Amino acid sequence: MQELLNYLQAGSNGVALLVAGWIYVAYIKNLRSTVSAKDEQIKIIEKNLQLWKDKASDFEKKTPEYIEEVLSKRIKLREEEIRRLSEDKDGDLELLSSKNREVTRLKHELEKATYIGRALTYYDLDSDEEIVIPESEIEYEHLGEIFVDSASILITDPMYADRYWRKDVEYEDIRLHKYTENGKIYQYGVDFEHYEDVIEELGKTPNELAKEGKLIPIEIEREYTYSLPGALYASRSKESYGELKFEKGHTGAGICVRTVYGDGGYQVYGERYKGDLYRIYIELQ
Repeated sequence: MQELLNYLQAGSNGVALLVAGWIYVAYIKNLRSTVSAKDEQIKIIEKNLQLWKDKASDFEKKTPEYIEEVLSKRIKLREEEIRRLSEDKDGDLELLSSKNREVTRLKHELEKATYIGRALTYYDLDSDEEIVIPESEIEYEHLGEIFVDSASILITDPMYADRYWRKDVEYEDIRLHKYTENGKIYQYGVDFEHYEDVIEELGKTPNELAKEGKLIPIEIEREYTYSLPGALYASRSKESYGELKFEKGHTGAGICVRTVYGDGGYQVYGERYKGDLYRIYIELQ
């Protein structure tokens, strides 16, 4: 009886080992299959990534900026060759003439690329794409003049100016300057009343020190509210412009830019195509 039990025990152990072995083999196969699938996914992702990189590279090479850069480099190279050939008295005159013609052609292509980079475009319904307007079909027009007394020009919607222009914001004329020699801060209206006044301890005016690079303005973070103070803060910023915000904090109320020479009259021009005004220019000097 004991022998029978031992036999059955050995048999059950063998079956258990067989089942365990089968499970292990199945697990290994599944693991290998998973790893293989992941490797395949990685390869597909890498392939797609390279494809998009190639597309991005091709697109970049079609941009006017890229074309301008390539043409400029070619022109520079050819002009250097022309100078070298000109200095060589025994040089090939035909080769020199050929290089000159090539430079002329490249400069013409550069002019076209530059135009495309700043050209007007319009949406064409028939072709369902943006079309570059030929320069010959653009009509240039003088639109008028803007008079300025705040050294800045505000671009905004007149309806917004009527409804949302804020008069509850007070202007704070805080102008800080750092003296680079010792890091001391000087404030307009406190340490000097005018930029032509001499700062006694420095022996020079703020304008003189600024010209020498010894007195530099400190940028103060301001809120560009849709108001006169906000507009002035924007135009007097380091960037010379700023987007004004509505009372709830979102942009789009307007853009205020600083003029180059302060107050005065500034001309405005437009570009017209098929009777419509597509683009305007404001001369800031």
